[in-house]
Amino acid sequence: MVSLPMKTSLPLVVAAISCLPTWVIAQVAKDTDNVRRNRLLEEIIVTAQKREQDSQDVPISIQAFSGDKLDAFNIEDTADLQRITPGVTFTYTYGYTLIYIRGVGSDAFLPNADPSVATYIDGINIPASQGKQDTLGPVERVEVLKGPQGTLFGRNATAGAISIITKDPPVDEIVGNIKYVMGNYDTQKFQAYLGFPIIDGLGVTFAGFKDSHENYGDNFSNGNNFPIREDFSEGGRIKIKWDSDVFSATLIGSYINQFNGNSLVQENTRPSLLLGAGAEGDEADRNTDTNFKGGNGTINTMAGAILEWRPGPVDLKFTYGDQLAKVDFGQFDYDSTDEDRAGFFTYDQYNEQHTYELQVLSNQNTPGADYFEWVAGYYRLESEGGFGRLFFFLNNGFATAFLPEQLGDILAGTSKVTMESGGLLYTESDAIYFQGTYNFNNEWGLTLGARYQEETREIGNANLYLVDTLTPGISQAYYEGNDYSRNILISEFDAPPLEEETFSPKIALQWFPNEAIQVYASLQRGYKSPTYNIVNFFGNPNAVEGEEATAAELGFKSEWLDKTLTFNAAIFASKTKDLLTGIVSFTSGATVRYSNAGTAEAKGVEFDFQWQPMPEFNPGLALTGGATYINSEFTDYKNGEGFDDTTGLYFGPGGLEDIPLALLGIELPLPIGDIINGPRDFTGNRVPRTPEFSSSISVNQYVNIGDAGAIEFAVDYSYKSEYFTTPQNSPFYVQDQYEIWSARAIYFYNPWGLQLTAFVDNAKDKDYFSSILQQDFGRTVTLAPPRLYGLKIKWEFGID
Repeated sequence: MVSLPMKTSLPLVVAAISCLPTWVIAQVAKDTDNVRRNRLLEEIIVTAQKREQDSQDVPISIQAFSGDKLDAFNIEDTADLQRITPGVTFTYTYGYTLIYIRGVGSDAFLPNADPSVATYIDGINIPASQGKQDTLGPVERVEVLKGPQGTLFGRNATAGAISIITKDPPVDEIVGNIKYVMGNYDTQKFQAYLGFPIIDGLGVTFAGFKDSHENYGDNFSNGNNFPIREDFSEGGRIKIKWDSDVFSATLIGSYINQFNGNSLVQENTRPSLLLGAGAEGDEADRNTDTNFKGGNGTINTMAGAILEWRPGPVDLKFTYGDQLAKVDFGQFDYDSTDEDRAGFFTYDQYNEQHTYELQVLSNQNTPGADYFEWVAGYYRLESEGGFGRLFFFLNNGFATAFLPEQLGDILAGTSKVTMESGGLLYTESDAIYFQGTYNFNNEWGLTLGARYQEETREIGNANLYLVDTLTPGISQAYYEGNDYSRNILISEFDAPPLEEETFSPKIALQWFPNEAIQVYASLQRGYKSPTYNIVNFFGNPNAVEGEEATAAELGFKSEWLDKTLTFNAAIFASKTKDLLTGIVSFTSGATVRYSNAGTAEAKGVEFDFQWQPMPEFNPGLALTGGATYINSEFTDYKNGEGFDDTTGLYFGPGGLEDIPLALLGIELPLPIGDIINGPRDFTGNRVPRTPEFSSSISVNQYVNIGDAGAIEFAVDYSYKSEYFTTPQNSPFYVQDQYEIWSARAIYFYNPWGLQLTAFVDNAKDKDYFSSILQQDFGRTVTLAPPRLYGLKIKWEFGID
């Protein structure tokens, strides 16, 4: 059944192209001598192994996209890559992006929860943070590496890595472009890029952008329109590079200011029986019903330096990165209803990171270079992040059931209890690595690699205070500039440092039977660091173990039909031990509670292709696509945590075993007794956020129309089968299968460098979720963007 969408959609897509006017097809046949190559057909040089290589020669399952190819797909940021990269899933939790690749990922978030997919920009690792740092300006290419990449990309690449390489400054001309997009929901996007040489060998690029749009819905509370603050993002990037025969220096800086409201405004579509009692369930229709605005404002800054020296027998490369992601405003209506039950607010959340990497690389002058190439390196990370001050307010009827009895007199007569917590995580990590490829002859090659890492983590600022209950509501007080006095210290939390040593090996064997085919087999391992629950309201911070992912792959890369067809495929299997999971629940003792699943396994097969089916008659026609099948499950998960489908109460490690329902003010037509919330066995459940089948196909027709310019028509289709969004595999937390259609018509007038595009994304206006969460008050959801359409004008210029 899972193959049905793939079988039925391909003829529809091809039929859409075949319906082009007959004069278009006739013109294609006339222009075989003067038609530029379709933008989807290209050979891409990648740096997946820290050196430049053709992607077809790398023993890694990798999908790479040039900036021109991304423009042809109308891809604006990395989250859109899931439309054209089967096996990859992007979802959101409270503004954080959760990425899964081939059934490996993590639903844990916050600054102390490392992602399972490492993201790099120009070789600098991007830490976990709310908001986006990877949407800016023209890029040279984007590489998506599947499977653990622990040897070369290091910590927290258990599922894979995404590497973004921005354009270098030009050396002998002035280049640039200006882009403007307008669309429905009053979408406005501006982008400008300029690059020019300063003196011989020295050049600079500037990029700037500003995006905004109306919200995709409204917020009504108690009959009144309570508007959501609109999303926006703006920023700039500079890149300066000086290059001589033996030395180059690159300086990078960026600034991004943004507000994200949509992913922090959720609809409670299934209030829990107990804590959500009396609340009316909302419809998933983008029209929310909350009494407390949600959203977060984030400022991301990055400064980096890349120094390269080529003294002769080896190359030396040093990369430094300094980043700060600061949330100066963040709040969320936790119950997601029109009642004043619970919410969060912070104005002191940040993640600061410094990274240093020194590489030594072989080159053509290194002894043995004809048959052996290698890279060795040292990597250091220093970071701190978390919450300086995080406020949690709770209706007093709920609060008195959980807080110490001695606070009863103080809480008497108040309608709301406000608590302040915090937690900062400090990390130091050092690693050394080596990877080399030995070519026995033109047909056989062997790659061996290893990485040794030492890491220490400590927790600080872990306290719990009862805040002045006479202060007005959190949101009101913030806007009025009020600070909160810390009246009563309830708890001080402490924990010993976490120390871990890891060893990440890799082995890959390659066979090239001819110049067009590669067969490879690989075995590799990656680690995710142990961490603490840093936000604690009702219990001491507990530590979670580090995560270990091991994957085996048998792959095939090939070119056929005089290189007009590229076809790659792989069979893979992975085993992840101590998989990090996370859940949002104040009744668990920690607002966001992390734990480890025992073991998860994933097995599957995938393929991708790009094809020019009629190179003589219609050289402007190109098809690209792929599909992934994944069978993933927890093979050992006996301490599962979640929320009971009937009562809605948390169960799992650290759960409050006895909840006196009378104190919650809840009347049930059932005998009131103790609710036991021990862990449950999730062994055999499917890994969340992992569709069993995903696929995509794109058809692109480029037509040269002589002096009048050229036109390009494109249709994209992507499909994901249903998947659970929680390890519990509750039927109430399922993303149904969905398919997305997109289309574009582009006109090029090359003499002026003009490009006019009419586009539509999610053309069938399919409703699907970017976020489905289970929490104390029920099921809360956020719908993904609806049908979006608009016009884009782009002007590119160059001056010799």
